Amino acid sequence: MRRLTCPTCAAAVFFDDLTCVACGTALAFDVEDDATVTAAEGTVCASREALACNWVAGADSGTWCRSCRLDTSPGRGQGSLEHRSFQQAKRRVVRQLHRFGVDPSTADPPLRFELDRSEGEHRVTIGHADGLVTLDVAEADAVVREEARASLGEPYRTPLGHVRHETGHWHWAAVVTGDDERLARFRERFGDERLDYAEALEAHYEKVDDGTWMAEHISHYASAHPWEDYAESFAQVLHLSDTLETARAFGLSGEPAQDFEGIHAQWAMLAVALNELSRSMGAADPAPFAPRRPAIEKIAFAYECLTG
Repeated sequence: MRRLTCPTCAAAVFFDDLTCVACGTALAFDVEDDATVTAAEGTVCASREALACNWVAGADSGTWCRSCRLDTSPGRGQGSLEHRSFQQAKRRVVRQLHRFGVDPSTADPPLRFELDRSEGEHRVTIGHADGLVTLDVAEADAVVREEARASLGEPYRTPLGHVRHETGHWHWAAVVTGDDERLARFRERFGDERLDYAEALEAHYEKVDDGTWMAEHISHYASAHPWEDYAESFAQVLHLSDTLETARAFGLSGEPAQDFEGIHAQWAMLAVALNELSRSMGAADPAPFAPRRPAIEKIAFAYECLTG
């Protein structure tokens, strides 16, 4: 994320701020200009009050912003802190896609989100189908999320990570599957996605994590099935791109490299610094990834599919 400032007093503001804490100006984010504006400058998203959405409703979006209009039920979860957390993550991803020149609403299939909450006997199955991403906003609760992370043996689990990963499944369907040449190259690197998905996941959850996945995958989950491998690689592209942009904005990284090899090298150095900073505070590593060459090549493929 680049540095954002209040258009009234030039104080630093955050990506999701509704109000400038320095001068009290009501703020909105205009994804088209990638800048913070005053809320009075344009029509704000209809979810502003209900879900703390600080985006401007685009001229082609009606009453919803570019992010909220991707929901199957825009405005669902009014007042819910869990829904707000996942909406914030979704806006960050939509902003990244826009910066890469991708409009997920016009893709084939279009990207859509179903944000639901597991509660009582109602259990939400996180997943993807024909561009529809289903997410369980209950995982915005730190205790629920930590229990899931620990039970699955994952080093990293966040709402933003969820959105980026599941968006990767949509991206595969929209960009890879319809291109014969790209699909062939995908299968060379990731394997044959025609492998039964349900059986592969069942087998994955039954086996013990012995660390062998590290030779070729970015994460243990990536080894479950080629689809999951691509989704994890795609999520890593968004992780490193956003983090490097933020680092450059605050003088912590140099000018962007011109190819993926250089970009990944910059990220690797930054990741070590981020982890050391966190360890200095006694906190968990924010970047618990150490991919080897085969996994890096998969991330490079996802990067090429996103930028090519």
